[in-house]
This record gives sequence, structure tokens and C-alpha cells, in this order.
Amino acid sequence: MLRTDKELIELRLTEDWENTKNTTIKRLIETFSQHPNHFFTEHDIHSVLYNITREALQQNRVLTAKTSDRYEIALLHHEYPTPFRCSMKGYSFEIKYKKPYRRGHYDLVILNPEFVENTEREVVYGKDYQRFTSALHNVTAEPLIWACEVIFFPGVKTLPKNALKIIEQDALKVKETLRYKVGRDVNFCKMGSVLVFTSHTAEEARELKQQLAKLSQKHKLEVTLATALPEES
Repeated sequence: MLRTDKELIELRLTEDWENTKNTTIKRLIETFSQHPNHFFTEHDIHSVLYNITREALQQNRVLTAKTSDRYEIALLHHEYPTPFRCSMKGYSFEIKYKKPYRRGHYDLVILNPEFVENTEREVVYGKDYQRFTSALHNVTAEPLIWACEVIFFPGVKTLPKNALKIIEQDALKVKETLRYKVGRDVNFCKMGSVLVFTSHTAEEARELKQQLAKLSQKHKLEVTLATALPEES
């Protein structure tokens, strides 16, 4: 069946966003693997991820967009709120719909410029839960292009025995985000990733890599592991 012009445009845009995501992840992993000792904390990785992603968006000329009430805002953000309340007790993850549960946050997101252009600034901010969720009933495009979670296990310590449980909790958050529907059967988010980093070498993290491959397959989700390159003798 032939595609309509609109479908072809949407396909091209999806491929462009996919390429942007893949290139960003590749650059971040290469940077980390070559210089693992530059990273002391997870926040250090967040900072580099932000800078690399920002460069990619700037090259594609999609760094900002104007809201429906004509405010120009950036598309790239740390700690953007989830569209749902949730419980992350222990190592579990479950969507909740009432207080006292609070919303979670994503380590990094790219807002969909189409969503921004058709939405008022205060709604795009996502700070007011009631206003945000009410407005989502009327959206016609995914609010998020990409939601990313980052997990870091420093090499100064042995890999924790609960590493897989920690990773799976974030994986479940991203999985539920990709499944979450808003508007007229619109997904809240187009793409999601869980990026795991450790300053240990690939040999030292071999078992974790095998576990993550199974986890990725289990949840049908992109889960990537970056390790340190072996030091030259």
C-alpha cells in the first residue's frame, strides 16, 4: 500500500530522530570508554550527555521551538516529570493515580517540537500536575521524542550484587512511559533508552553485560552498557 505524503514526512522525521539518538549514544559511550576516570558521578555523565545531545540538535536546527502562546523554549531538559504518579518502593515500579504518590523524573528528555508548538508554555513545563494531565487529553503528537535514564557504577567499587535490580527499575519506568497513552491514542514518548555505565572493564562486567542482554530482550527495550577500555601496560 502506498504511503500518503504525511506518512512519508512522519517516517522521515522518525528516522532523523532515531539517527540523532543513536549518534548521541555512540559518542557518549566512546567518550566514557576512552576516559572513564573523568567521570566521578552519574551527574558528570548527565552533563556530557546533555552537551552531546545539544550539539546534535543544533546541527539539525531543532534546538528550540515556540509554544502556542509564543514563548521560545529549549527542547532538551534534565529532570522532566513523568505524566503519571508512581511507586518505586524497593526495586519495583508501578504507576499510581492518587496521592500520596508523586511523579518521577527522567534524567534527560527531548521535547517534541510539534507538541511544543501546539501547547501553552505552562503546560509544556509540566510543573502543574492537574493542568499538565488535563492538557494531555487533547494532544495529537507525542510530547516527548526521547526519554533517557542513566545509571553509573564507579570502578572504585565492585559491581553491586543488586545492580540488575537497580537497572531493571529504571527500565520499567522507561517501558511504562513508552506504553503510556495520552490524547487520541497517542503515545507520551516516541523513544526510550536506559544507558548503563561502569568504570570496570568489559571483562570485569561480562556477567552484567549478559544479564542486560536478557533484560533488554525481556522488556523489548534499549538497554546499553558502556565499560572502560583496558589500561595499556
